[in-house]
Amino acid sequence: MEDVTLDRDDIVALSSDARVAILKSLDTRPMTMSELADGLGLARSTVHEHLSVLADADLVTHENARKWRDYALTKRGRRILHPGRDHRIVFLLGTSLAVMTAGVLCVTSYLHGFAVQGGSVVRDPLLLYAGEALLGVTITLWYIALRCRRGISPIPE
Repeated sequence: MEDVTLDRDDIVALSSDARVAILKSLDTRPMTMSELADGLGLARSTVHEHLSVLADADLVTHENARKWRDYALTKRGRRILHPGRDHRIVFLLGTSLAVMTAGVLCVTSYLHGFAVQGGSVVRDPLLLYAGEALLGVTITLWYIALRCRRGISPIPE
């Protein structure tokens, strides 16, 4: 993970309340200039000016996918709005890796069983249940990390 450093152009781009409002609006989904103007109660020409300043600072990008131009946040723009989000994802994925390893070890231990005196193999079903539960927790952690990555709150409000 790299830190986001701000230079003079970035500070100029973020110094306007309207530009910050545009960034926050684009955080939810890509929007056209008309949608932004209507949502913020600004003239289209004003929004166009603000978008060009944000694009020059590499905080906003646009795509000509259809008749209208969709504006969206760049990766850098998202990192400025949510500086700690990447740390949460790394933590979630690291934790899920540890939980998945423990789950696989439990299931493997159940499948191999334990040799007891006399040559018979005993399989403890508790290991299978614990392994399945841990693998279920792993899938849940991956789901939460995916929702965090997409910018969706992991807990419904």
